[in-house]
Amino acid sequence: MEDSDFGSMLARLSEKSRNEYYNPYTKFSWPDSVSEDAWWMNPEYLTVHGTGLVEDERTLKALARYETVNFFSLHVHGIRELMIEVAKRIHTPDFADYNEYLHHFIGEENAHMWFFAEFCYRYTGGIYPEAASPLRREGHGDLWDDVVVFSRILIFEEIFDYFNSRMGKDQLIPDILREIHAAHHHDESRHVAFGKQLVKRLHQRACAADPERRDEIEKYIKDYMTYSVRSLYNPQAFRDAGVDKPLEVRRKAMQHPVREAFHVRVMARVDRFFVASGIFGTPWGEGHVSA
Repeated sequence: MEDSDFGSMLARLSEKSRNEYYNPYTKFSWPDSVSEDAWWMNPEYLTVHGTGLVEDERTLKALARYETVNFFSLHVHGIRELMIEVAKRIHTPDFADYNEYLHHFIGEENAHMWFFAEFCYRYTGGIYPEAASPLRREGHGDLWDDVVVFSRILIFEEIFDYFNSRMGKDQLIPDILREIHAAHHHDESRHVAFGKQLVKRLHQRACAADPERRDEIEKYIKDYMTYSVRSLYNPQAFRDAGVDKPLEVRRKAMQHPVREAFHVRVMARVDRFFVASGIFGTPWGEGHVSA
C-alpha cells in the first residue's frame, strides 16, 4: 500500500471511530445475574471440545463459565500491555503520521478493557491473574522491537476476534455476553485493518536497516503465536470447573489432534498475512501448532 493510500485508510478509520463512538459505561444493560445453568460459551469453543476428555454436561457448563472468565481476563491483561506500548510511541517522530488514529485506538481499547473486567467483577468475583510470559521483551528499543510489539497486538486481536465474531451472533449464550462479544468485534475490525498495514510497513523499515535479524524475529513471532493459543488453556479454569486431574486434562487437550487443527483455524488469517507479507518464510501452522 502506497503512503497516500495508507494515509487515506487512516483518515477513513479515524472518521469511522468518531462516527461510531459509543459510551461503554452506558452501552450495556447489566442484568442482576447471569444464570449458571446457561452456556456462557458455546461448547464448540471450549478447550476440551472434540477431545472426549470431559463429557459431563454440568462440568462442561462450569468450564464454559470459567473459560469465559479466562478469555475476558486475557483480554484485560493483553489490552493493558498493548495500551502501554502504544502510549510509548504516540507523538514520537517515527509514529507521528499515525497519531490521530492511535488516540482512537487507545480510547477504544480502554473501553474494551473496562467492559471485559466489569463483567467478571459483576458476575464471577473478578479476573484471573496475569500469567508470567516466557516471551516478554523489555527495553530493546530498536526498529525490530516495533515489529514485535505490533505483531503481538495483531495476533492478540486476530485470536479474540475469531471468537468474538462468532459468539457475538450466538443465540445459545446469554444476551449480555453476546452483546459484549459483538461490541468488541465491531471495533476490532478497524484495529486489525490498521494493524496489518502498520506491521507490514514496520517490517519493511526494519529489514532495510538491519536485515540480519529477520529469522530471529520470525521465530519469536511464531513462538508467541504458540504461547497465545496455549494461554486459552488455563489450569485454574479447569480446577475451578471441577475437572478431574486438571493438569493432565489440560496437557492432553492441548496436544489432541482435534485441538491442534482448531489452533490452525484460529490462526489461519493472521498466519496467511505474515506469509503474504514476507514476514514468515513458512506458515506457523506447518510446525508451530503445539509445543
